Amino acid sequence: MLEMTQLRCQMGRNGVSRLIWGVCFLFAAAPLLAHHGTGVAYQQDKSITLQGTVTDWVWANPHCAILFDVTDEQGNVVHWGAELGNPHQLSSAGFSREVMKPGDKITIFGHPSRNGAPRLQFDHVVLPDGHTLTTKNVKGNGEKADTDY
Repeated sequence: MLEMTQLRCQMGRNGVSRLIWGVCFLFAAAPLLAHHGTGVAYQQDKSITLQGTVTDWVWANPHCAILFDVTDEQGNVVHWGAELGNPHQLSSAGFSREVMKPGDKITIFGHPSRNGAPRLQFDHVVLPDGHTLTTKNVKGNGEKADTDY
């Protein structure tokens, strides 16, 4: 009888242990569900071109960003931001931490935010030296790829 009680107690502890591990796994996996698609935040069917001055070049996970100032038609300065991919993806397309710096004059192309905020989803940028950087259709060294995939 004592052996049966010990067996039931051990089985109960295994069940609780499995439940705790399962809950821990769910909490660890929760950030994977938090990633968003860009089509929700940006107008994929509309493109804009802006000329501005870089105020910050953020080279960090999960997304890099270009912060820049644009002077509108009335002479007001509007602070804009462009969302890019992660550093690994961008370095495969020819970007680096040193590719831009505050004060650089750029022309940037992208998709505007749906809510009218001064934000855009990055498409490509023309740097002060005339070099164009994009994340689309490029080889690992930043050269244009021969294929669309």
